[in-house]
Amino acid sequence: MTENEYEKALQALGAKNVTTDRQRNNGTTAFKLPTGQVVSEHKTGYIRRYMYREDKPTGLSMCYQLNPTYDANYESIGIDGKLRKTTRKERTRIWSRKARLKKLFLYTTKKINNG
Repeated sequence: MTENEYEKALQALGAKNVTTDRQRNNGTTAFKLPTGQVVSEHKTGYIRRYMYREDKPTGLSMCYQLNPTYDANYESIGIDGKLRKTTRKERTRIWSRKARLKKLFLYTTKKINNG
């Protein structure tokens, strides 16, 4: 499927394109799902789900990353001068817009079917 076909498929599932002019200029596309959730894909490679406060639907919000994670090695030197090695979760960026839209499409179908 192409990018346009994924956008049309999302709209066929009931998602509405709620992208603002500012988001569009920044390379972001936002959709409001039939479940009431707002999700967006960004040209920086991230996919996010927004959770708005009920009393301020256009105000403050939290977001969750929907990108897959992987373990990355991390090293730091503590105050005591000792080297500490650990792992932490990193997000995989999805550089292809088509792949981001596909991920949003699959997320939407999952939420609609489980909702």
